[in-house]
Amino acid sequence: MNHREEHRQRGSAIVEVLVSMLLFSIGVLGLVRVLAVAVRDAGEVEYRAVAATVADESIARMWVDRGNLASYAVVDAVVPQLPAGTRTVAVNGNVVTVTVNWQPPGLPAEREHVAVATIAGN
Repeated sequence: MNHREEHRQRGSAIVEVLVSMLLFSIGVLGLVRVLAVAVRDAGEVEYRAVAATVADESIARMWVDRGNLASYAVVDAVVPQLPAGTRTVAVNGNVVTVTVNWQPPGLPAEREHVAVATIAGN
């Protein structure tokens, strides 16, 4: 094997290493992206669970105190468990609607959870 062939083989080995590094880097970046989406979605699930709990607790209090439904109507009460969270309760006869809104950090759109219940006596 002459000097020129050795140099050519070394050059092709370097190209193979560079291509391998490029493919590995793309794979790592893909995994980082998947992890970032999973973390964001986990936060979103937590916020939705908190919103559902806030709405359910509000409706539960109304079930216990059915005679005073009108007094539970509220506009934009602060929900400290959620980022920029608010709770609105609308009462229309014995039908109540609880709306919980929040603004997830870093996302442009506000989120909303709505629970509707008919509070009827025995």
